Amino acid sequence: MPKVPLSAIAHGRSGDKGNHANVAIIAYTDPGFDWLRRHLSEAVVAEYFAPLRPTSVQRYEAANLRALNFMLRDVLAGGASLSLRSDSQGKTLALALLQMPIEVPEPLAPLLRPMESNLSEPMALLQCQGPVARITLNRPDKRNAISRQLIAELRQTVEVVFANPSMRCLLLTGQGTAFCAGMDLEELQATLNADADQREQVHRDTLALAQLYDCIDRAPIPTVAVLNGVAVAGGAGLMTVCDFAIAVESAKIGYPEVRRGLVAAIVMPYLLRHVGYRAANYLLLTGELISATEAARIGLINQAVPAEALWPTVHRWTESLLESGPQALAQTKSLLQQLTYRSISIEEAADASAAPRFGAECRQGLQAFFEKRPVPWKVESPVGE
Repeated sequence: MPKVPLSAIAHGRSGDKGNHANVAIIAYTDPGFDWLRRHLSEAVVAEYFAPLRPTSVQRYEAANLRALNFMLRDVLAGGASLSLRSDSQGKTLALALLQMPIEVPEPLAPLLRPMESNLSEPMALLQCQGPVARITLNRPDKRNAISRQLIAELRQTVEVVFANPSMRCLLLTGQGTAFCAGMDLEELQATLNADADQREQVHRDTLALAQLYDCIDRAPIPTVAVLNGVAVAGGAGLMTVCDFAIAVESAKIGYPEVRRGLVAAIVMPYLLRHVGYRAANYLLLTGELISATEAARIGLINQAVPAEALWPTVHRWTESLLESGPQALAQTKSLLQQLTYRSISIEEAADASAAPRFGAECRQGLQAFFEKRPVPWKVESPVGE
């Protein structure tokens, strides 16, 4: 039988009801709803959410909506006003349940949601080993380039992890030979037209990326970027917003936006925390890629290691983190954020990132990049060697 995530046959919504959470799973088709009624029982949902320790799970049917509603009692630690968890906790539980893998019989397979992406693996793969969550960027054929769908899936997935009180550390890595090679080129090229619709799309894209960075930065648990290969532009940004970063020695890291006529505005506040103004000036103004060894030397990452030592080193780091008190870690992270002053909002940073995209210089730079030719402003340096 084909194995797919629950999101292949249903979508969901959820919210907090004081100390409880209400999770609705809505089938796309009538056969899909029949399958849900037979297989998605109170016991199955209770077992899936066991780490949240619900005192009970009750199921209610709304056949006219092809929906099953589950009331998870006593999972929000006193409700949003009393809980240390965020108010968005209840809203993320449907996202968590939709990631549950299910086996469906062959007659139902053609009746799944008619979107190819839902029948394939997610772009953000989530694996949990005890209290350690591992998210893998899963576009190896595109060197894990950041697309709109990847941003949405990664945001949802990290929120699911942060909503689970049993999770105490998040690892972020890439599938294949790259960690993340930057923004999706096809989507980027499609926005070169400066009409009103494309301008609005660019603003939505930059804000979504800025909000993703902010979400990871404000994580209540330690986050570790595990660079299995190159991390550039938006991919370097994902690394930068994590608490820790480790890379294979062969990895290259950098922020080459200025070479295309772009401005890496969203990542600036996070980068300055790690390396200070002098190194940030070099990285952002030259756009040069640096080696993992050099990145470790200037404090951009914590350590560069041979490939065979990457995961053993990460294992040692997670062991050390798991020896620390979860509340002490969360409070320490919160204090560190308060002590590192941020002079602009994420909305202002997103606007500053979007603005150059509408200028002639950026269009010329990106066009030259896509056509693999020199940018029009490049000249030879008159400074002698």
